[in-house]
Amino acid sequence: QIAGYLVLTMIQCLQYPDAYTCRRCTRIVHRTLETVAWVDRYTELLGYRLFSVAVKAIISEPKWMVGIEWDMINIIRDIYGRLVLGQYFLPGGQGPGLQQNRIASNPVRFEQAKAVDTPLLGGGILQTPSDFPRRVLMEIGMSQGDIVTLEKSLLENRSAKDQKEVLRDLLRVAADKTKGQNGILERAGKEESLLHQNTRKPDVTALPEKLVTYSMVKKKEEKNAGPDHSDGPWHGNLF
Repeated sequence: QIAGYLVLTMIQCLQYPDAYTCRRCTRIVHRTLETVAWVDRYTELLGYRLFSVAVKAIISEPKWMVGIEWDMINIIRDIYGRLVLGQYFLPGGQGPGLQQNRIASNPVRFEQAKAVDTPLLGGGILQTPSDFPRRVLMEIGMSQGDIVTLEKSLLENRSAKDQKEVLRDLLRVAADKTKGQNGILERAGKEESLLHQNTRKPDVTALPEKLVTYSMVKKKEEKNAGPDHSDGPWHGNLF
């Protein structure tokens, strides 16, 4: 019951327009997932309400969230892995997705993680995959084929970097569909947006004049001064 009220509080905090507050809240969210993600009665809270807040915060690209997008994407990864894919992670949503096998006698369910009772070692997973996160993705315009492709990529590429890149690519498509729907908060510009970083072309202008460094000046002075024999033998090159 305490965890339920905590999740509701975190849902509200993740919508608070302050980057520092949200970054702190993401740590609490990870710990909550590690503790209760495997409990059925929290599935709707985590898989629908919390997941939808995290997803919509990313695709709406509010200006105040610039700089903490990866933290929010990692929340999305943690929820989707535990509630849908049968993957759990190291504490804080770190490390690769640790895949649990399906139960041989009941392939619909996953084997529970050994660390289910020890959140500090990663916690547990939901044994019967939930459709709540999939429903949220469909609500933002993703097709069933997009979701199947996403899950295949997340199962094949389990490193934290690869999975977050896969999720960012998916959310970029959804963000492009919501352009012009800024709401009451200012939307991040293209130059600030994490979702569109790889689509920006680097703009490097040529220097107005030849670059001269201190080392180049010293080398030129030494060359003009000629060889220095001050440290040589007193007789020079006599012998």
